[in-house]
Amino acid sequence: MKFLPFLIAALTFWNLSMVTGQGFQAGVNAGYLMHLQPETYGLGPGVQAGVWASWPVTPTSRLQLSMGHRRLGGFNRLYLETGISSTPAETRRTVSAIQLTALRYLDAEAGWAFQPSPESPWSCYAGAYYAHLVHWQDFDFSITSIEKPGRRGIEITDPNWPVRNELNSGDVGLRLGVSYQLLDGLSAQFHLRKGFSDLVPGALFTDTSKDHLTAFSLGLSARLF
Repeated sequence: MKFLPFLIAALTFWNLSMVTGQGFQAGVNAGYLMHLQPETYGLGPGVQAGVWASWPVTPTSRLQLSMGHRRLGGFNRLYLETGISSTPAETRRTVSAIQLTALRYLDAEAGWAFQPSPESPWSCYAGAYYAHLVHWQDFDFSITSIEKPGRRGIEITDPNWPVRNELNSGDVGLRLGVSYQLLDGLSAQFHLRKGFSDLVPGALFTDTSKDHLTAFSLGLSARLF
């Protein structure tokens, strides 16, 4: 919901600055996405928002450059580690857990948008992107059960696992999509994003599947000028 004010502001500017749109154009976009989870064969939710600019190449095609922010949530990758140690004075049983929940990226993209005809409300898009990892979300903890003669106790600590070492710093891929013009300067968009890099190459959270991004997004694009 944090992108709702951004979208409202974009629509306000679009309403105040509608133009014929024959030359240089620029605007904003925002939407929701769902990405596949190789480990669980499920879906993870996400959001995205960005800015774009385009230049006409032919009457029915345009070169488009864009930058944006994207959050992939719902990973729920869990790693557990157990251990036991004993001395004459005490016995310690430890369970350590770490869970990866979300990844955040900054995207830079170049693509080609084209229409079947200048009057058609439909357009298609094909582009290539580079995504740089800027943040991730995780939590970890260790619970140790301590048994001594005549007493028991529990100790909770933060193991501070080096999660950054498990993640790929970037991703490259393709984005394909279609859009439909709802009003002059406002379009609904559907896109498929396919990445070629393993997002989580480390062995801490996985040892078989490759996390190559496959995501579907639905959103709106508003032209500001």
